[in-house]
Amino acid sequence: MKLIQKNINNYIDIELLPIFATENYLKSKSNLYGWFINDKFIIPFTIDKKFIFKRLIFSNETIYLDKTITVEDEKIFLNEIVAYCKKDNICDFIYKAQANTVFNTYPDKSDYIEWGTYESQLNITLEETFSKFRSKDRNIIRKAIKSNVTVRETKNIEEVYKNIKETFIRQNSLLFPSLEYLEKLQNNLCKNIAFFIVEKDNEIQGSAIIIYNKQRAFYLYGGSIPRPINGSINLLQYRIIEFCYKNKIQYYDLMGARLCIEKESKFEAIQKFKSRFGSRLKKGYAFRVIINPLKFKLFTILVSKYFKLKGSQYLDPIDSIRRCNEQHTSNL
Repeated sequence: MKLIQKNINNYIDIELLPIFATENYLKSKSNLYGWFINDKFIIPFTIDKKFIFKRLIFSNETIYLDKTITVEDEKIFLNEIVAYCKKDNICDFIYKAQANTVFNTYPDKSDYIEWGTYESQLNITLEETFSKFRSKDRNIIRKAIKSNVTVRETKNIEEVYKNIKETFIRQNSLLFPSLEYLEKLQNNLCKNIAFFIVEKDNEIQGSAIIIYNKQRAFYLYGGSIPRPINGSINLLQYRIIEFCYKNKIQYYDLMGARLCIEKESKFEAIQKFKSRFGSRLKKGYAFRVIINPLKFKLFTILVSKYFKLKGSQYLDPIDSIRRCNEQHTSNL
């Protein structure tokens, strides 16, 4: 196994890489990035380095280079990565991967959970995909169109950023993207990123950021005003799918799904929404590996205190879902 930090195109045709595995995406996230690679697999990562902490985050699931490879082979590869990280002090812990990332397996001695994502396979006509929407959603989309709700692409990142930031703050979340990060994405991805605004009478109802290549488009971020016009956000999703068809994209991925959800939580509402657009739930795993337990504990304490000072609450995503699983088990 090798650790590659530059020029991945020397090892694979970059046209075959998912968008989250490309150098242009990775360098938008961090100055520290690379790919673990052998003759069977590739997996991209970034390292978030703050103060004394080095947090490694996979940006894509394991990429298979041969159709004959097995899930057991993937587990061996992931175990090799963990051993490499420990031996060469690459990071203090391997954090849960990006929301889009659904692994087929997990390393030994890792903290793992079931994880999924909603995706639409666009191998039928647009009309056939639309027919898979719930009838209620089809009706409110048609009504929104008749009411002159419109969706447009924009190059004005700031109006999209403002809407997304306001949405996250309203949901009591501090994890909204920075304007600087969105500008990096726009500059680095160029023709592989799109910003959408849905509006009624020139008043913004919601927004979305999509990154894509010919393989997949991803609903990276989205926002809405507190009470958008009925059907406007649904119409936004339909127009994004229409955009995918025009660009001959094979899949549209709505970026992650918890398989254990607390009733009446914001996650339940978000995932019900994601399930409405002719999508299927792809299931697998997410995991973390704690290499330096002391640093991981200190990191968690400091982040929790920061969130508390900002009037929010932090819980490691793996711990959050494991707690949900335990509660469901105890209620059986």
